[in-house]
Amino acid sequence: MTSLMDSIGMTETNDLRQKIVAAFLTEPDKNISGTELSRKTGVSRTAVWKHIKALEGLGFRFESTPRIGHRIVHVPDLLLPGIIQPHVPPGQNIGQRVIWYREVDSTNLQAVKWVQEGVPHGTVVTAMIQTGGKGRRGRVWFSPETGLWFSVVFRAPIPVRQAADLTLLTSVAVRRAVIRHTALPIKIKWPNDLLIHDKKVCGILAEIRADGENLDYAIVGVGMNSNIPRDDFPPELSDLATSLLAESGQPVSHVALATDIFAEMDALFTALIHDGRGFESVVEEWRSASATLGRRVRVLSPQGTIEGVATDIDATGVLYVRKDSGTTVPIHSGDVLF
Repeated sequence: MTSLMDSIGMTETNDLRQKIVAAFLTEPDKNISGTELSRKTGVSRTAVWKHIKALEGLGFRFESTPRIGHRIVHVPDLLLPGIIQPHVPPGQNIGQRVIWYREVDSTNLQAVKWVQEGVPHGTVVTAMIQTGGKGRRGRVWFSPETGLWFSVVFRAPIPVRQAADLTLLTSVAVRRAVIRHTALPIKIKWPNDLLIHDKKVCGILAEIRADGENLDYAIVGVGMNSNIPRDDFPPELSDLATSLLAESGQPVSHVALATDIFAEMDALFTALIHDGRGFESVVEEWRSASATLGRRVRVLSPQGTIEGVATDIDATGVLYVRKDSGTTVPIHSGDVLF
C-alpha cells in the first residue's frame, strides 16, 4: 500500500520537485540554467538534473540546451500541486492544498489518514489510479488512469443533519462544471450519481464523522469517468457505465475540469458553512436536472425495498416515492434502481 509520505508535495524530495515545476511554470517560455535552478532549490545541479528526469517520468517534457539551460515544453494533464494551485484564486479553500499519488488504494481512505495528520479544510487528495476505489455499500469502483479521482476534506462544524447536503451539493457542482466543458446532457440520480443516457459517468461518496450534534469532518469523494475509452470498460460495466470521452468523442482536460469543480464546490460549501443554506439553495436546479423524479423506481432503503414513482425531493434532500397503493413514502437514504 502506498504510504502517506509517498505523496507529491509532502516529502523533501517531492517538495524539491514542486519547486522545480513552479520555477518553470512561473515563466514557461524562459530557459532556466542549472545554476539558477540549483539556487532556487538549494541542491546541486546534478541533483536538479535527476529531479528533472524524474519529472519526465510523470509526463513533463523539457528542452535542454548546453550553456543556455532548460525550458519546459510540455506539462502533463495531472492534478499535481504545482499545476493546480496557480488556477485556484486567493480566498478559495478547495484546491489550495493538493496531495497527489501516482497510485493509491482509495483517495477517500487516504484523505481520512490525512485528516488525522491535521490537514485543513479544502485539502484535495487525488490519484492517477485507484486500486481499491469504492462506491456506496462497499462496491468496487473501476478507476484507471484515464479517469478523474479525488477526495475533498470538509472540516466545518455544521449540524450532522446537514451532512447529506454535501453529496447533493457536490452533484450540482460537478454537473455545472461538466456541462461547461462538454455540453453533454448530464442528469443527477438520487442520491449520488451523475448519468448520461442512464449510464453512470460519475459517483459521489461522502463519508462523515460526527462530534455530538455537529460534524467533525467529512470526506467527499468524486469518481469521474472522464477520458476512459468505451472499449476499456470491463464487460460487466459496459451497459451500466460511460465516460465523457465515450459520449462526446473528445477528451477533457483534467486540470481545467477539476479546477472548475473545485470552484463550484467551494462556493456551495462556503454558503452552507456561513449561512446554513445548503441543498435548499439549489433544490430547484437539482429537480430540473433529475434523472429520478417522475420515474418508476425501486429503492433499496433501510426500511426495505420500496417500489413506486419518485414524485419529489424536498429542501433537505429527502426523496418521496408514491407507492401503487397511493401512499407516499419519504426516503432519507437508499439506492435507486430504474
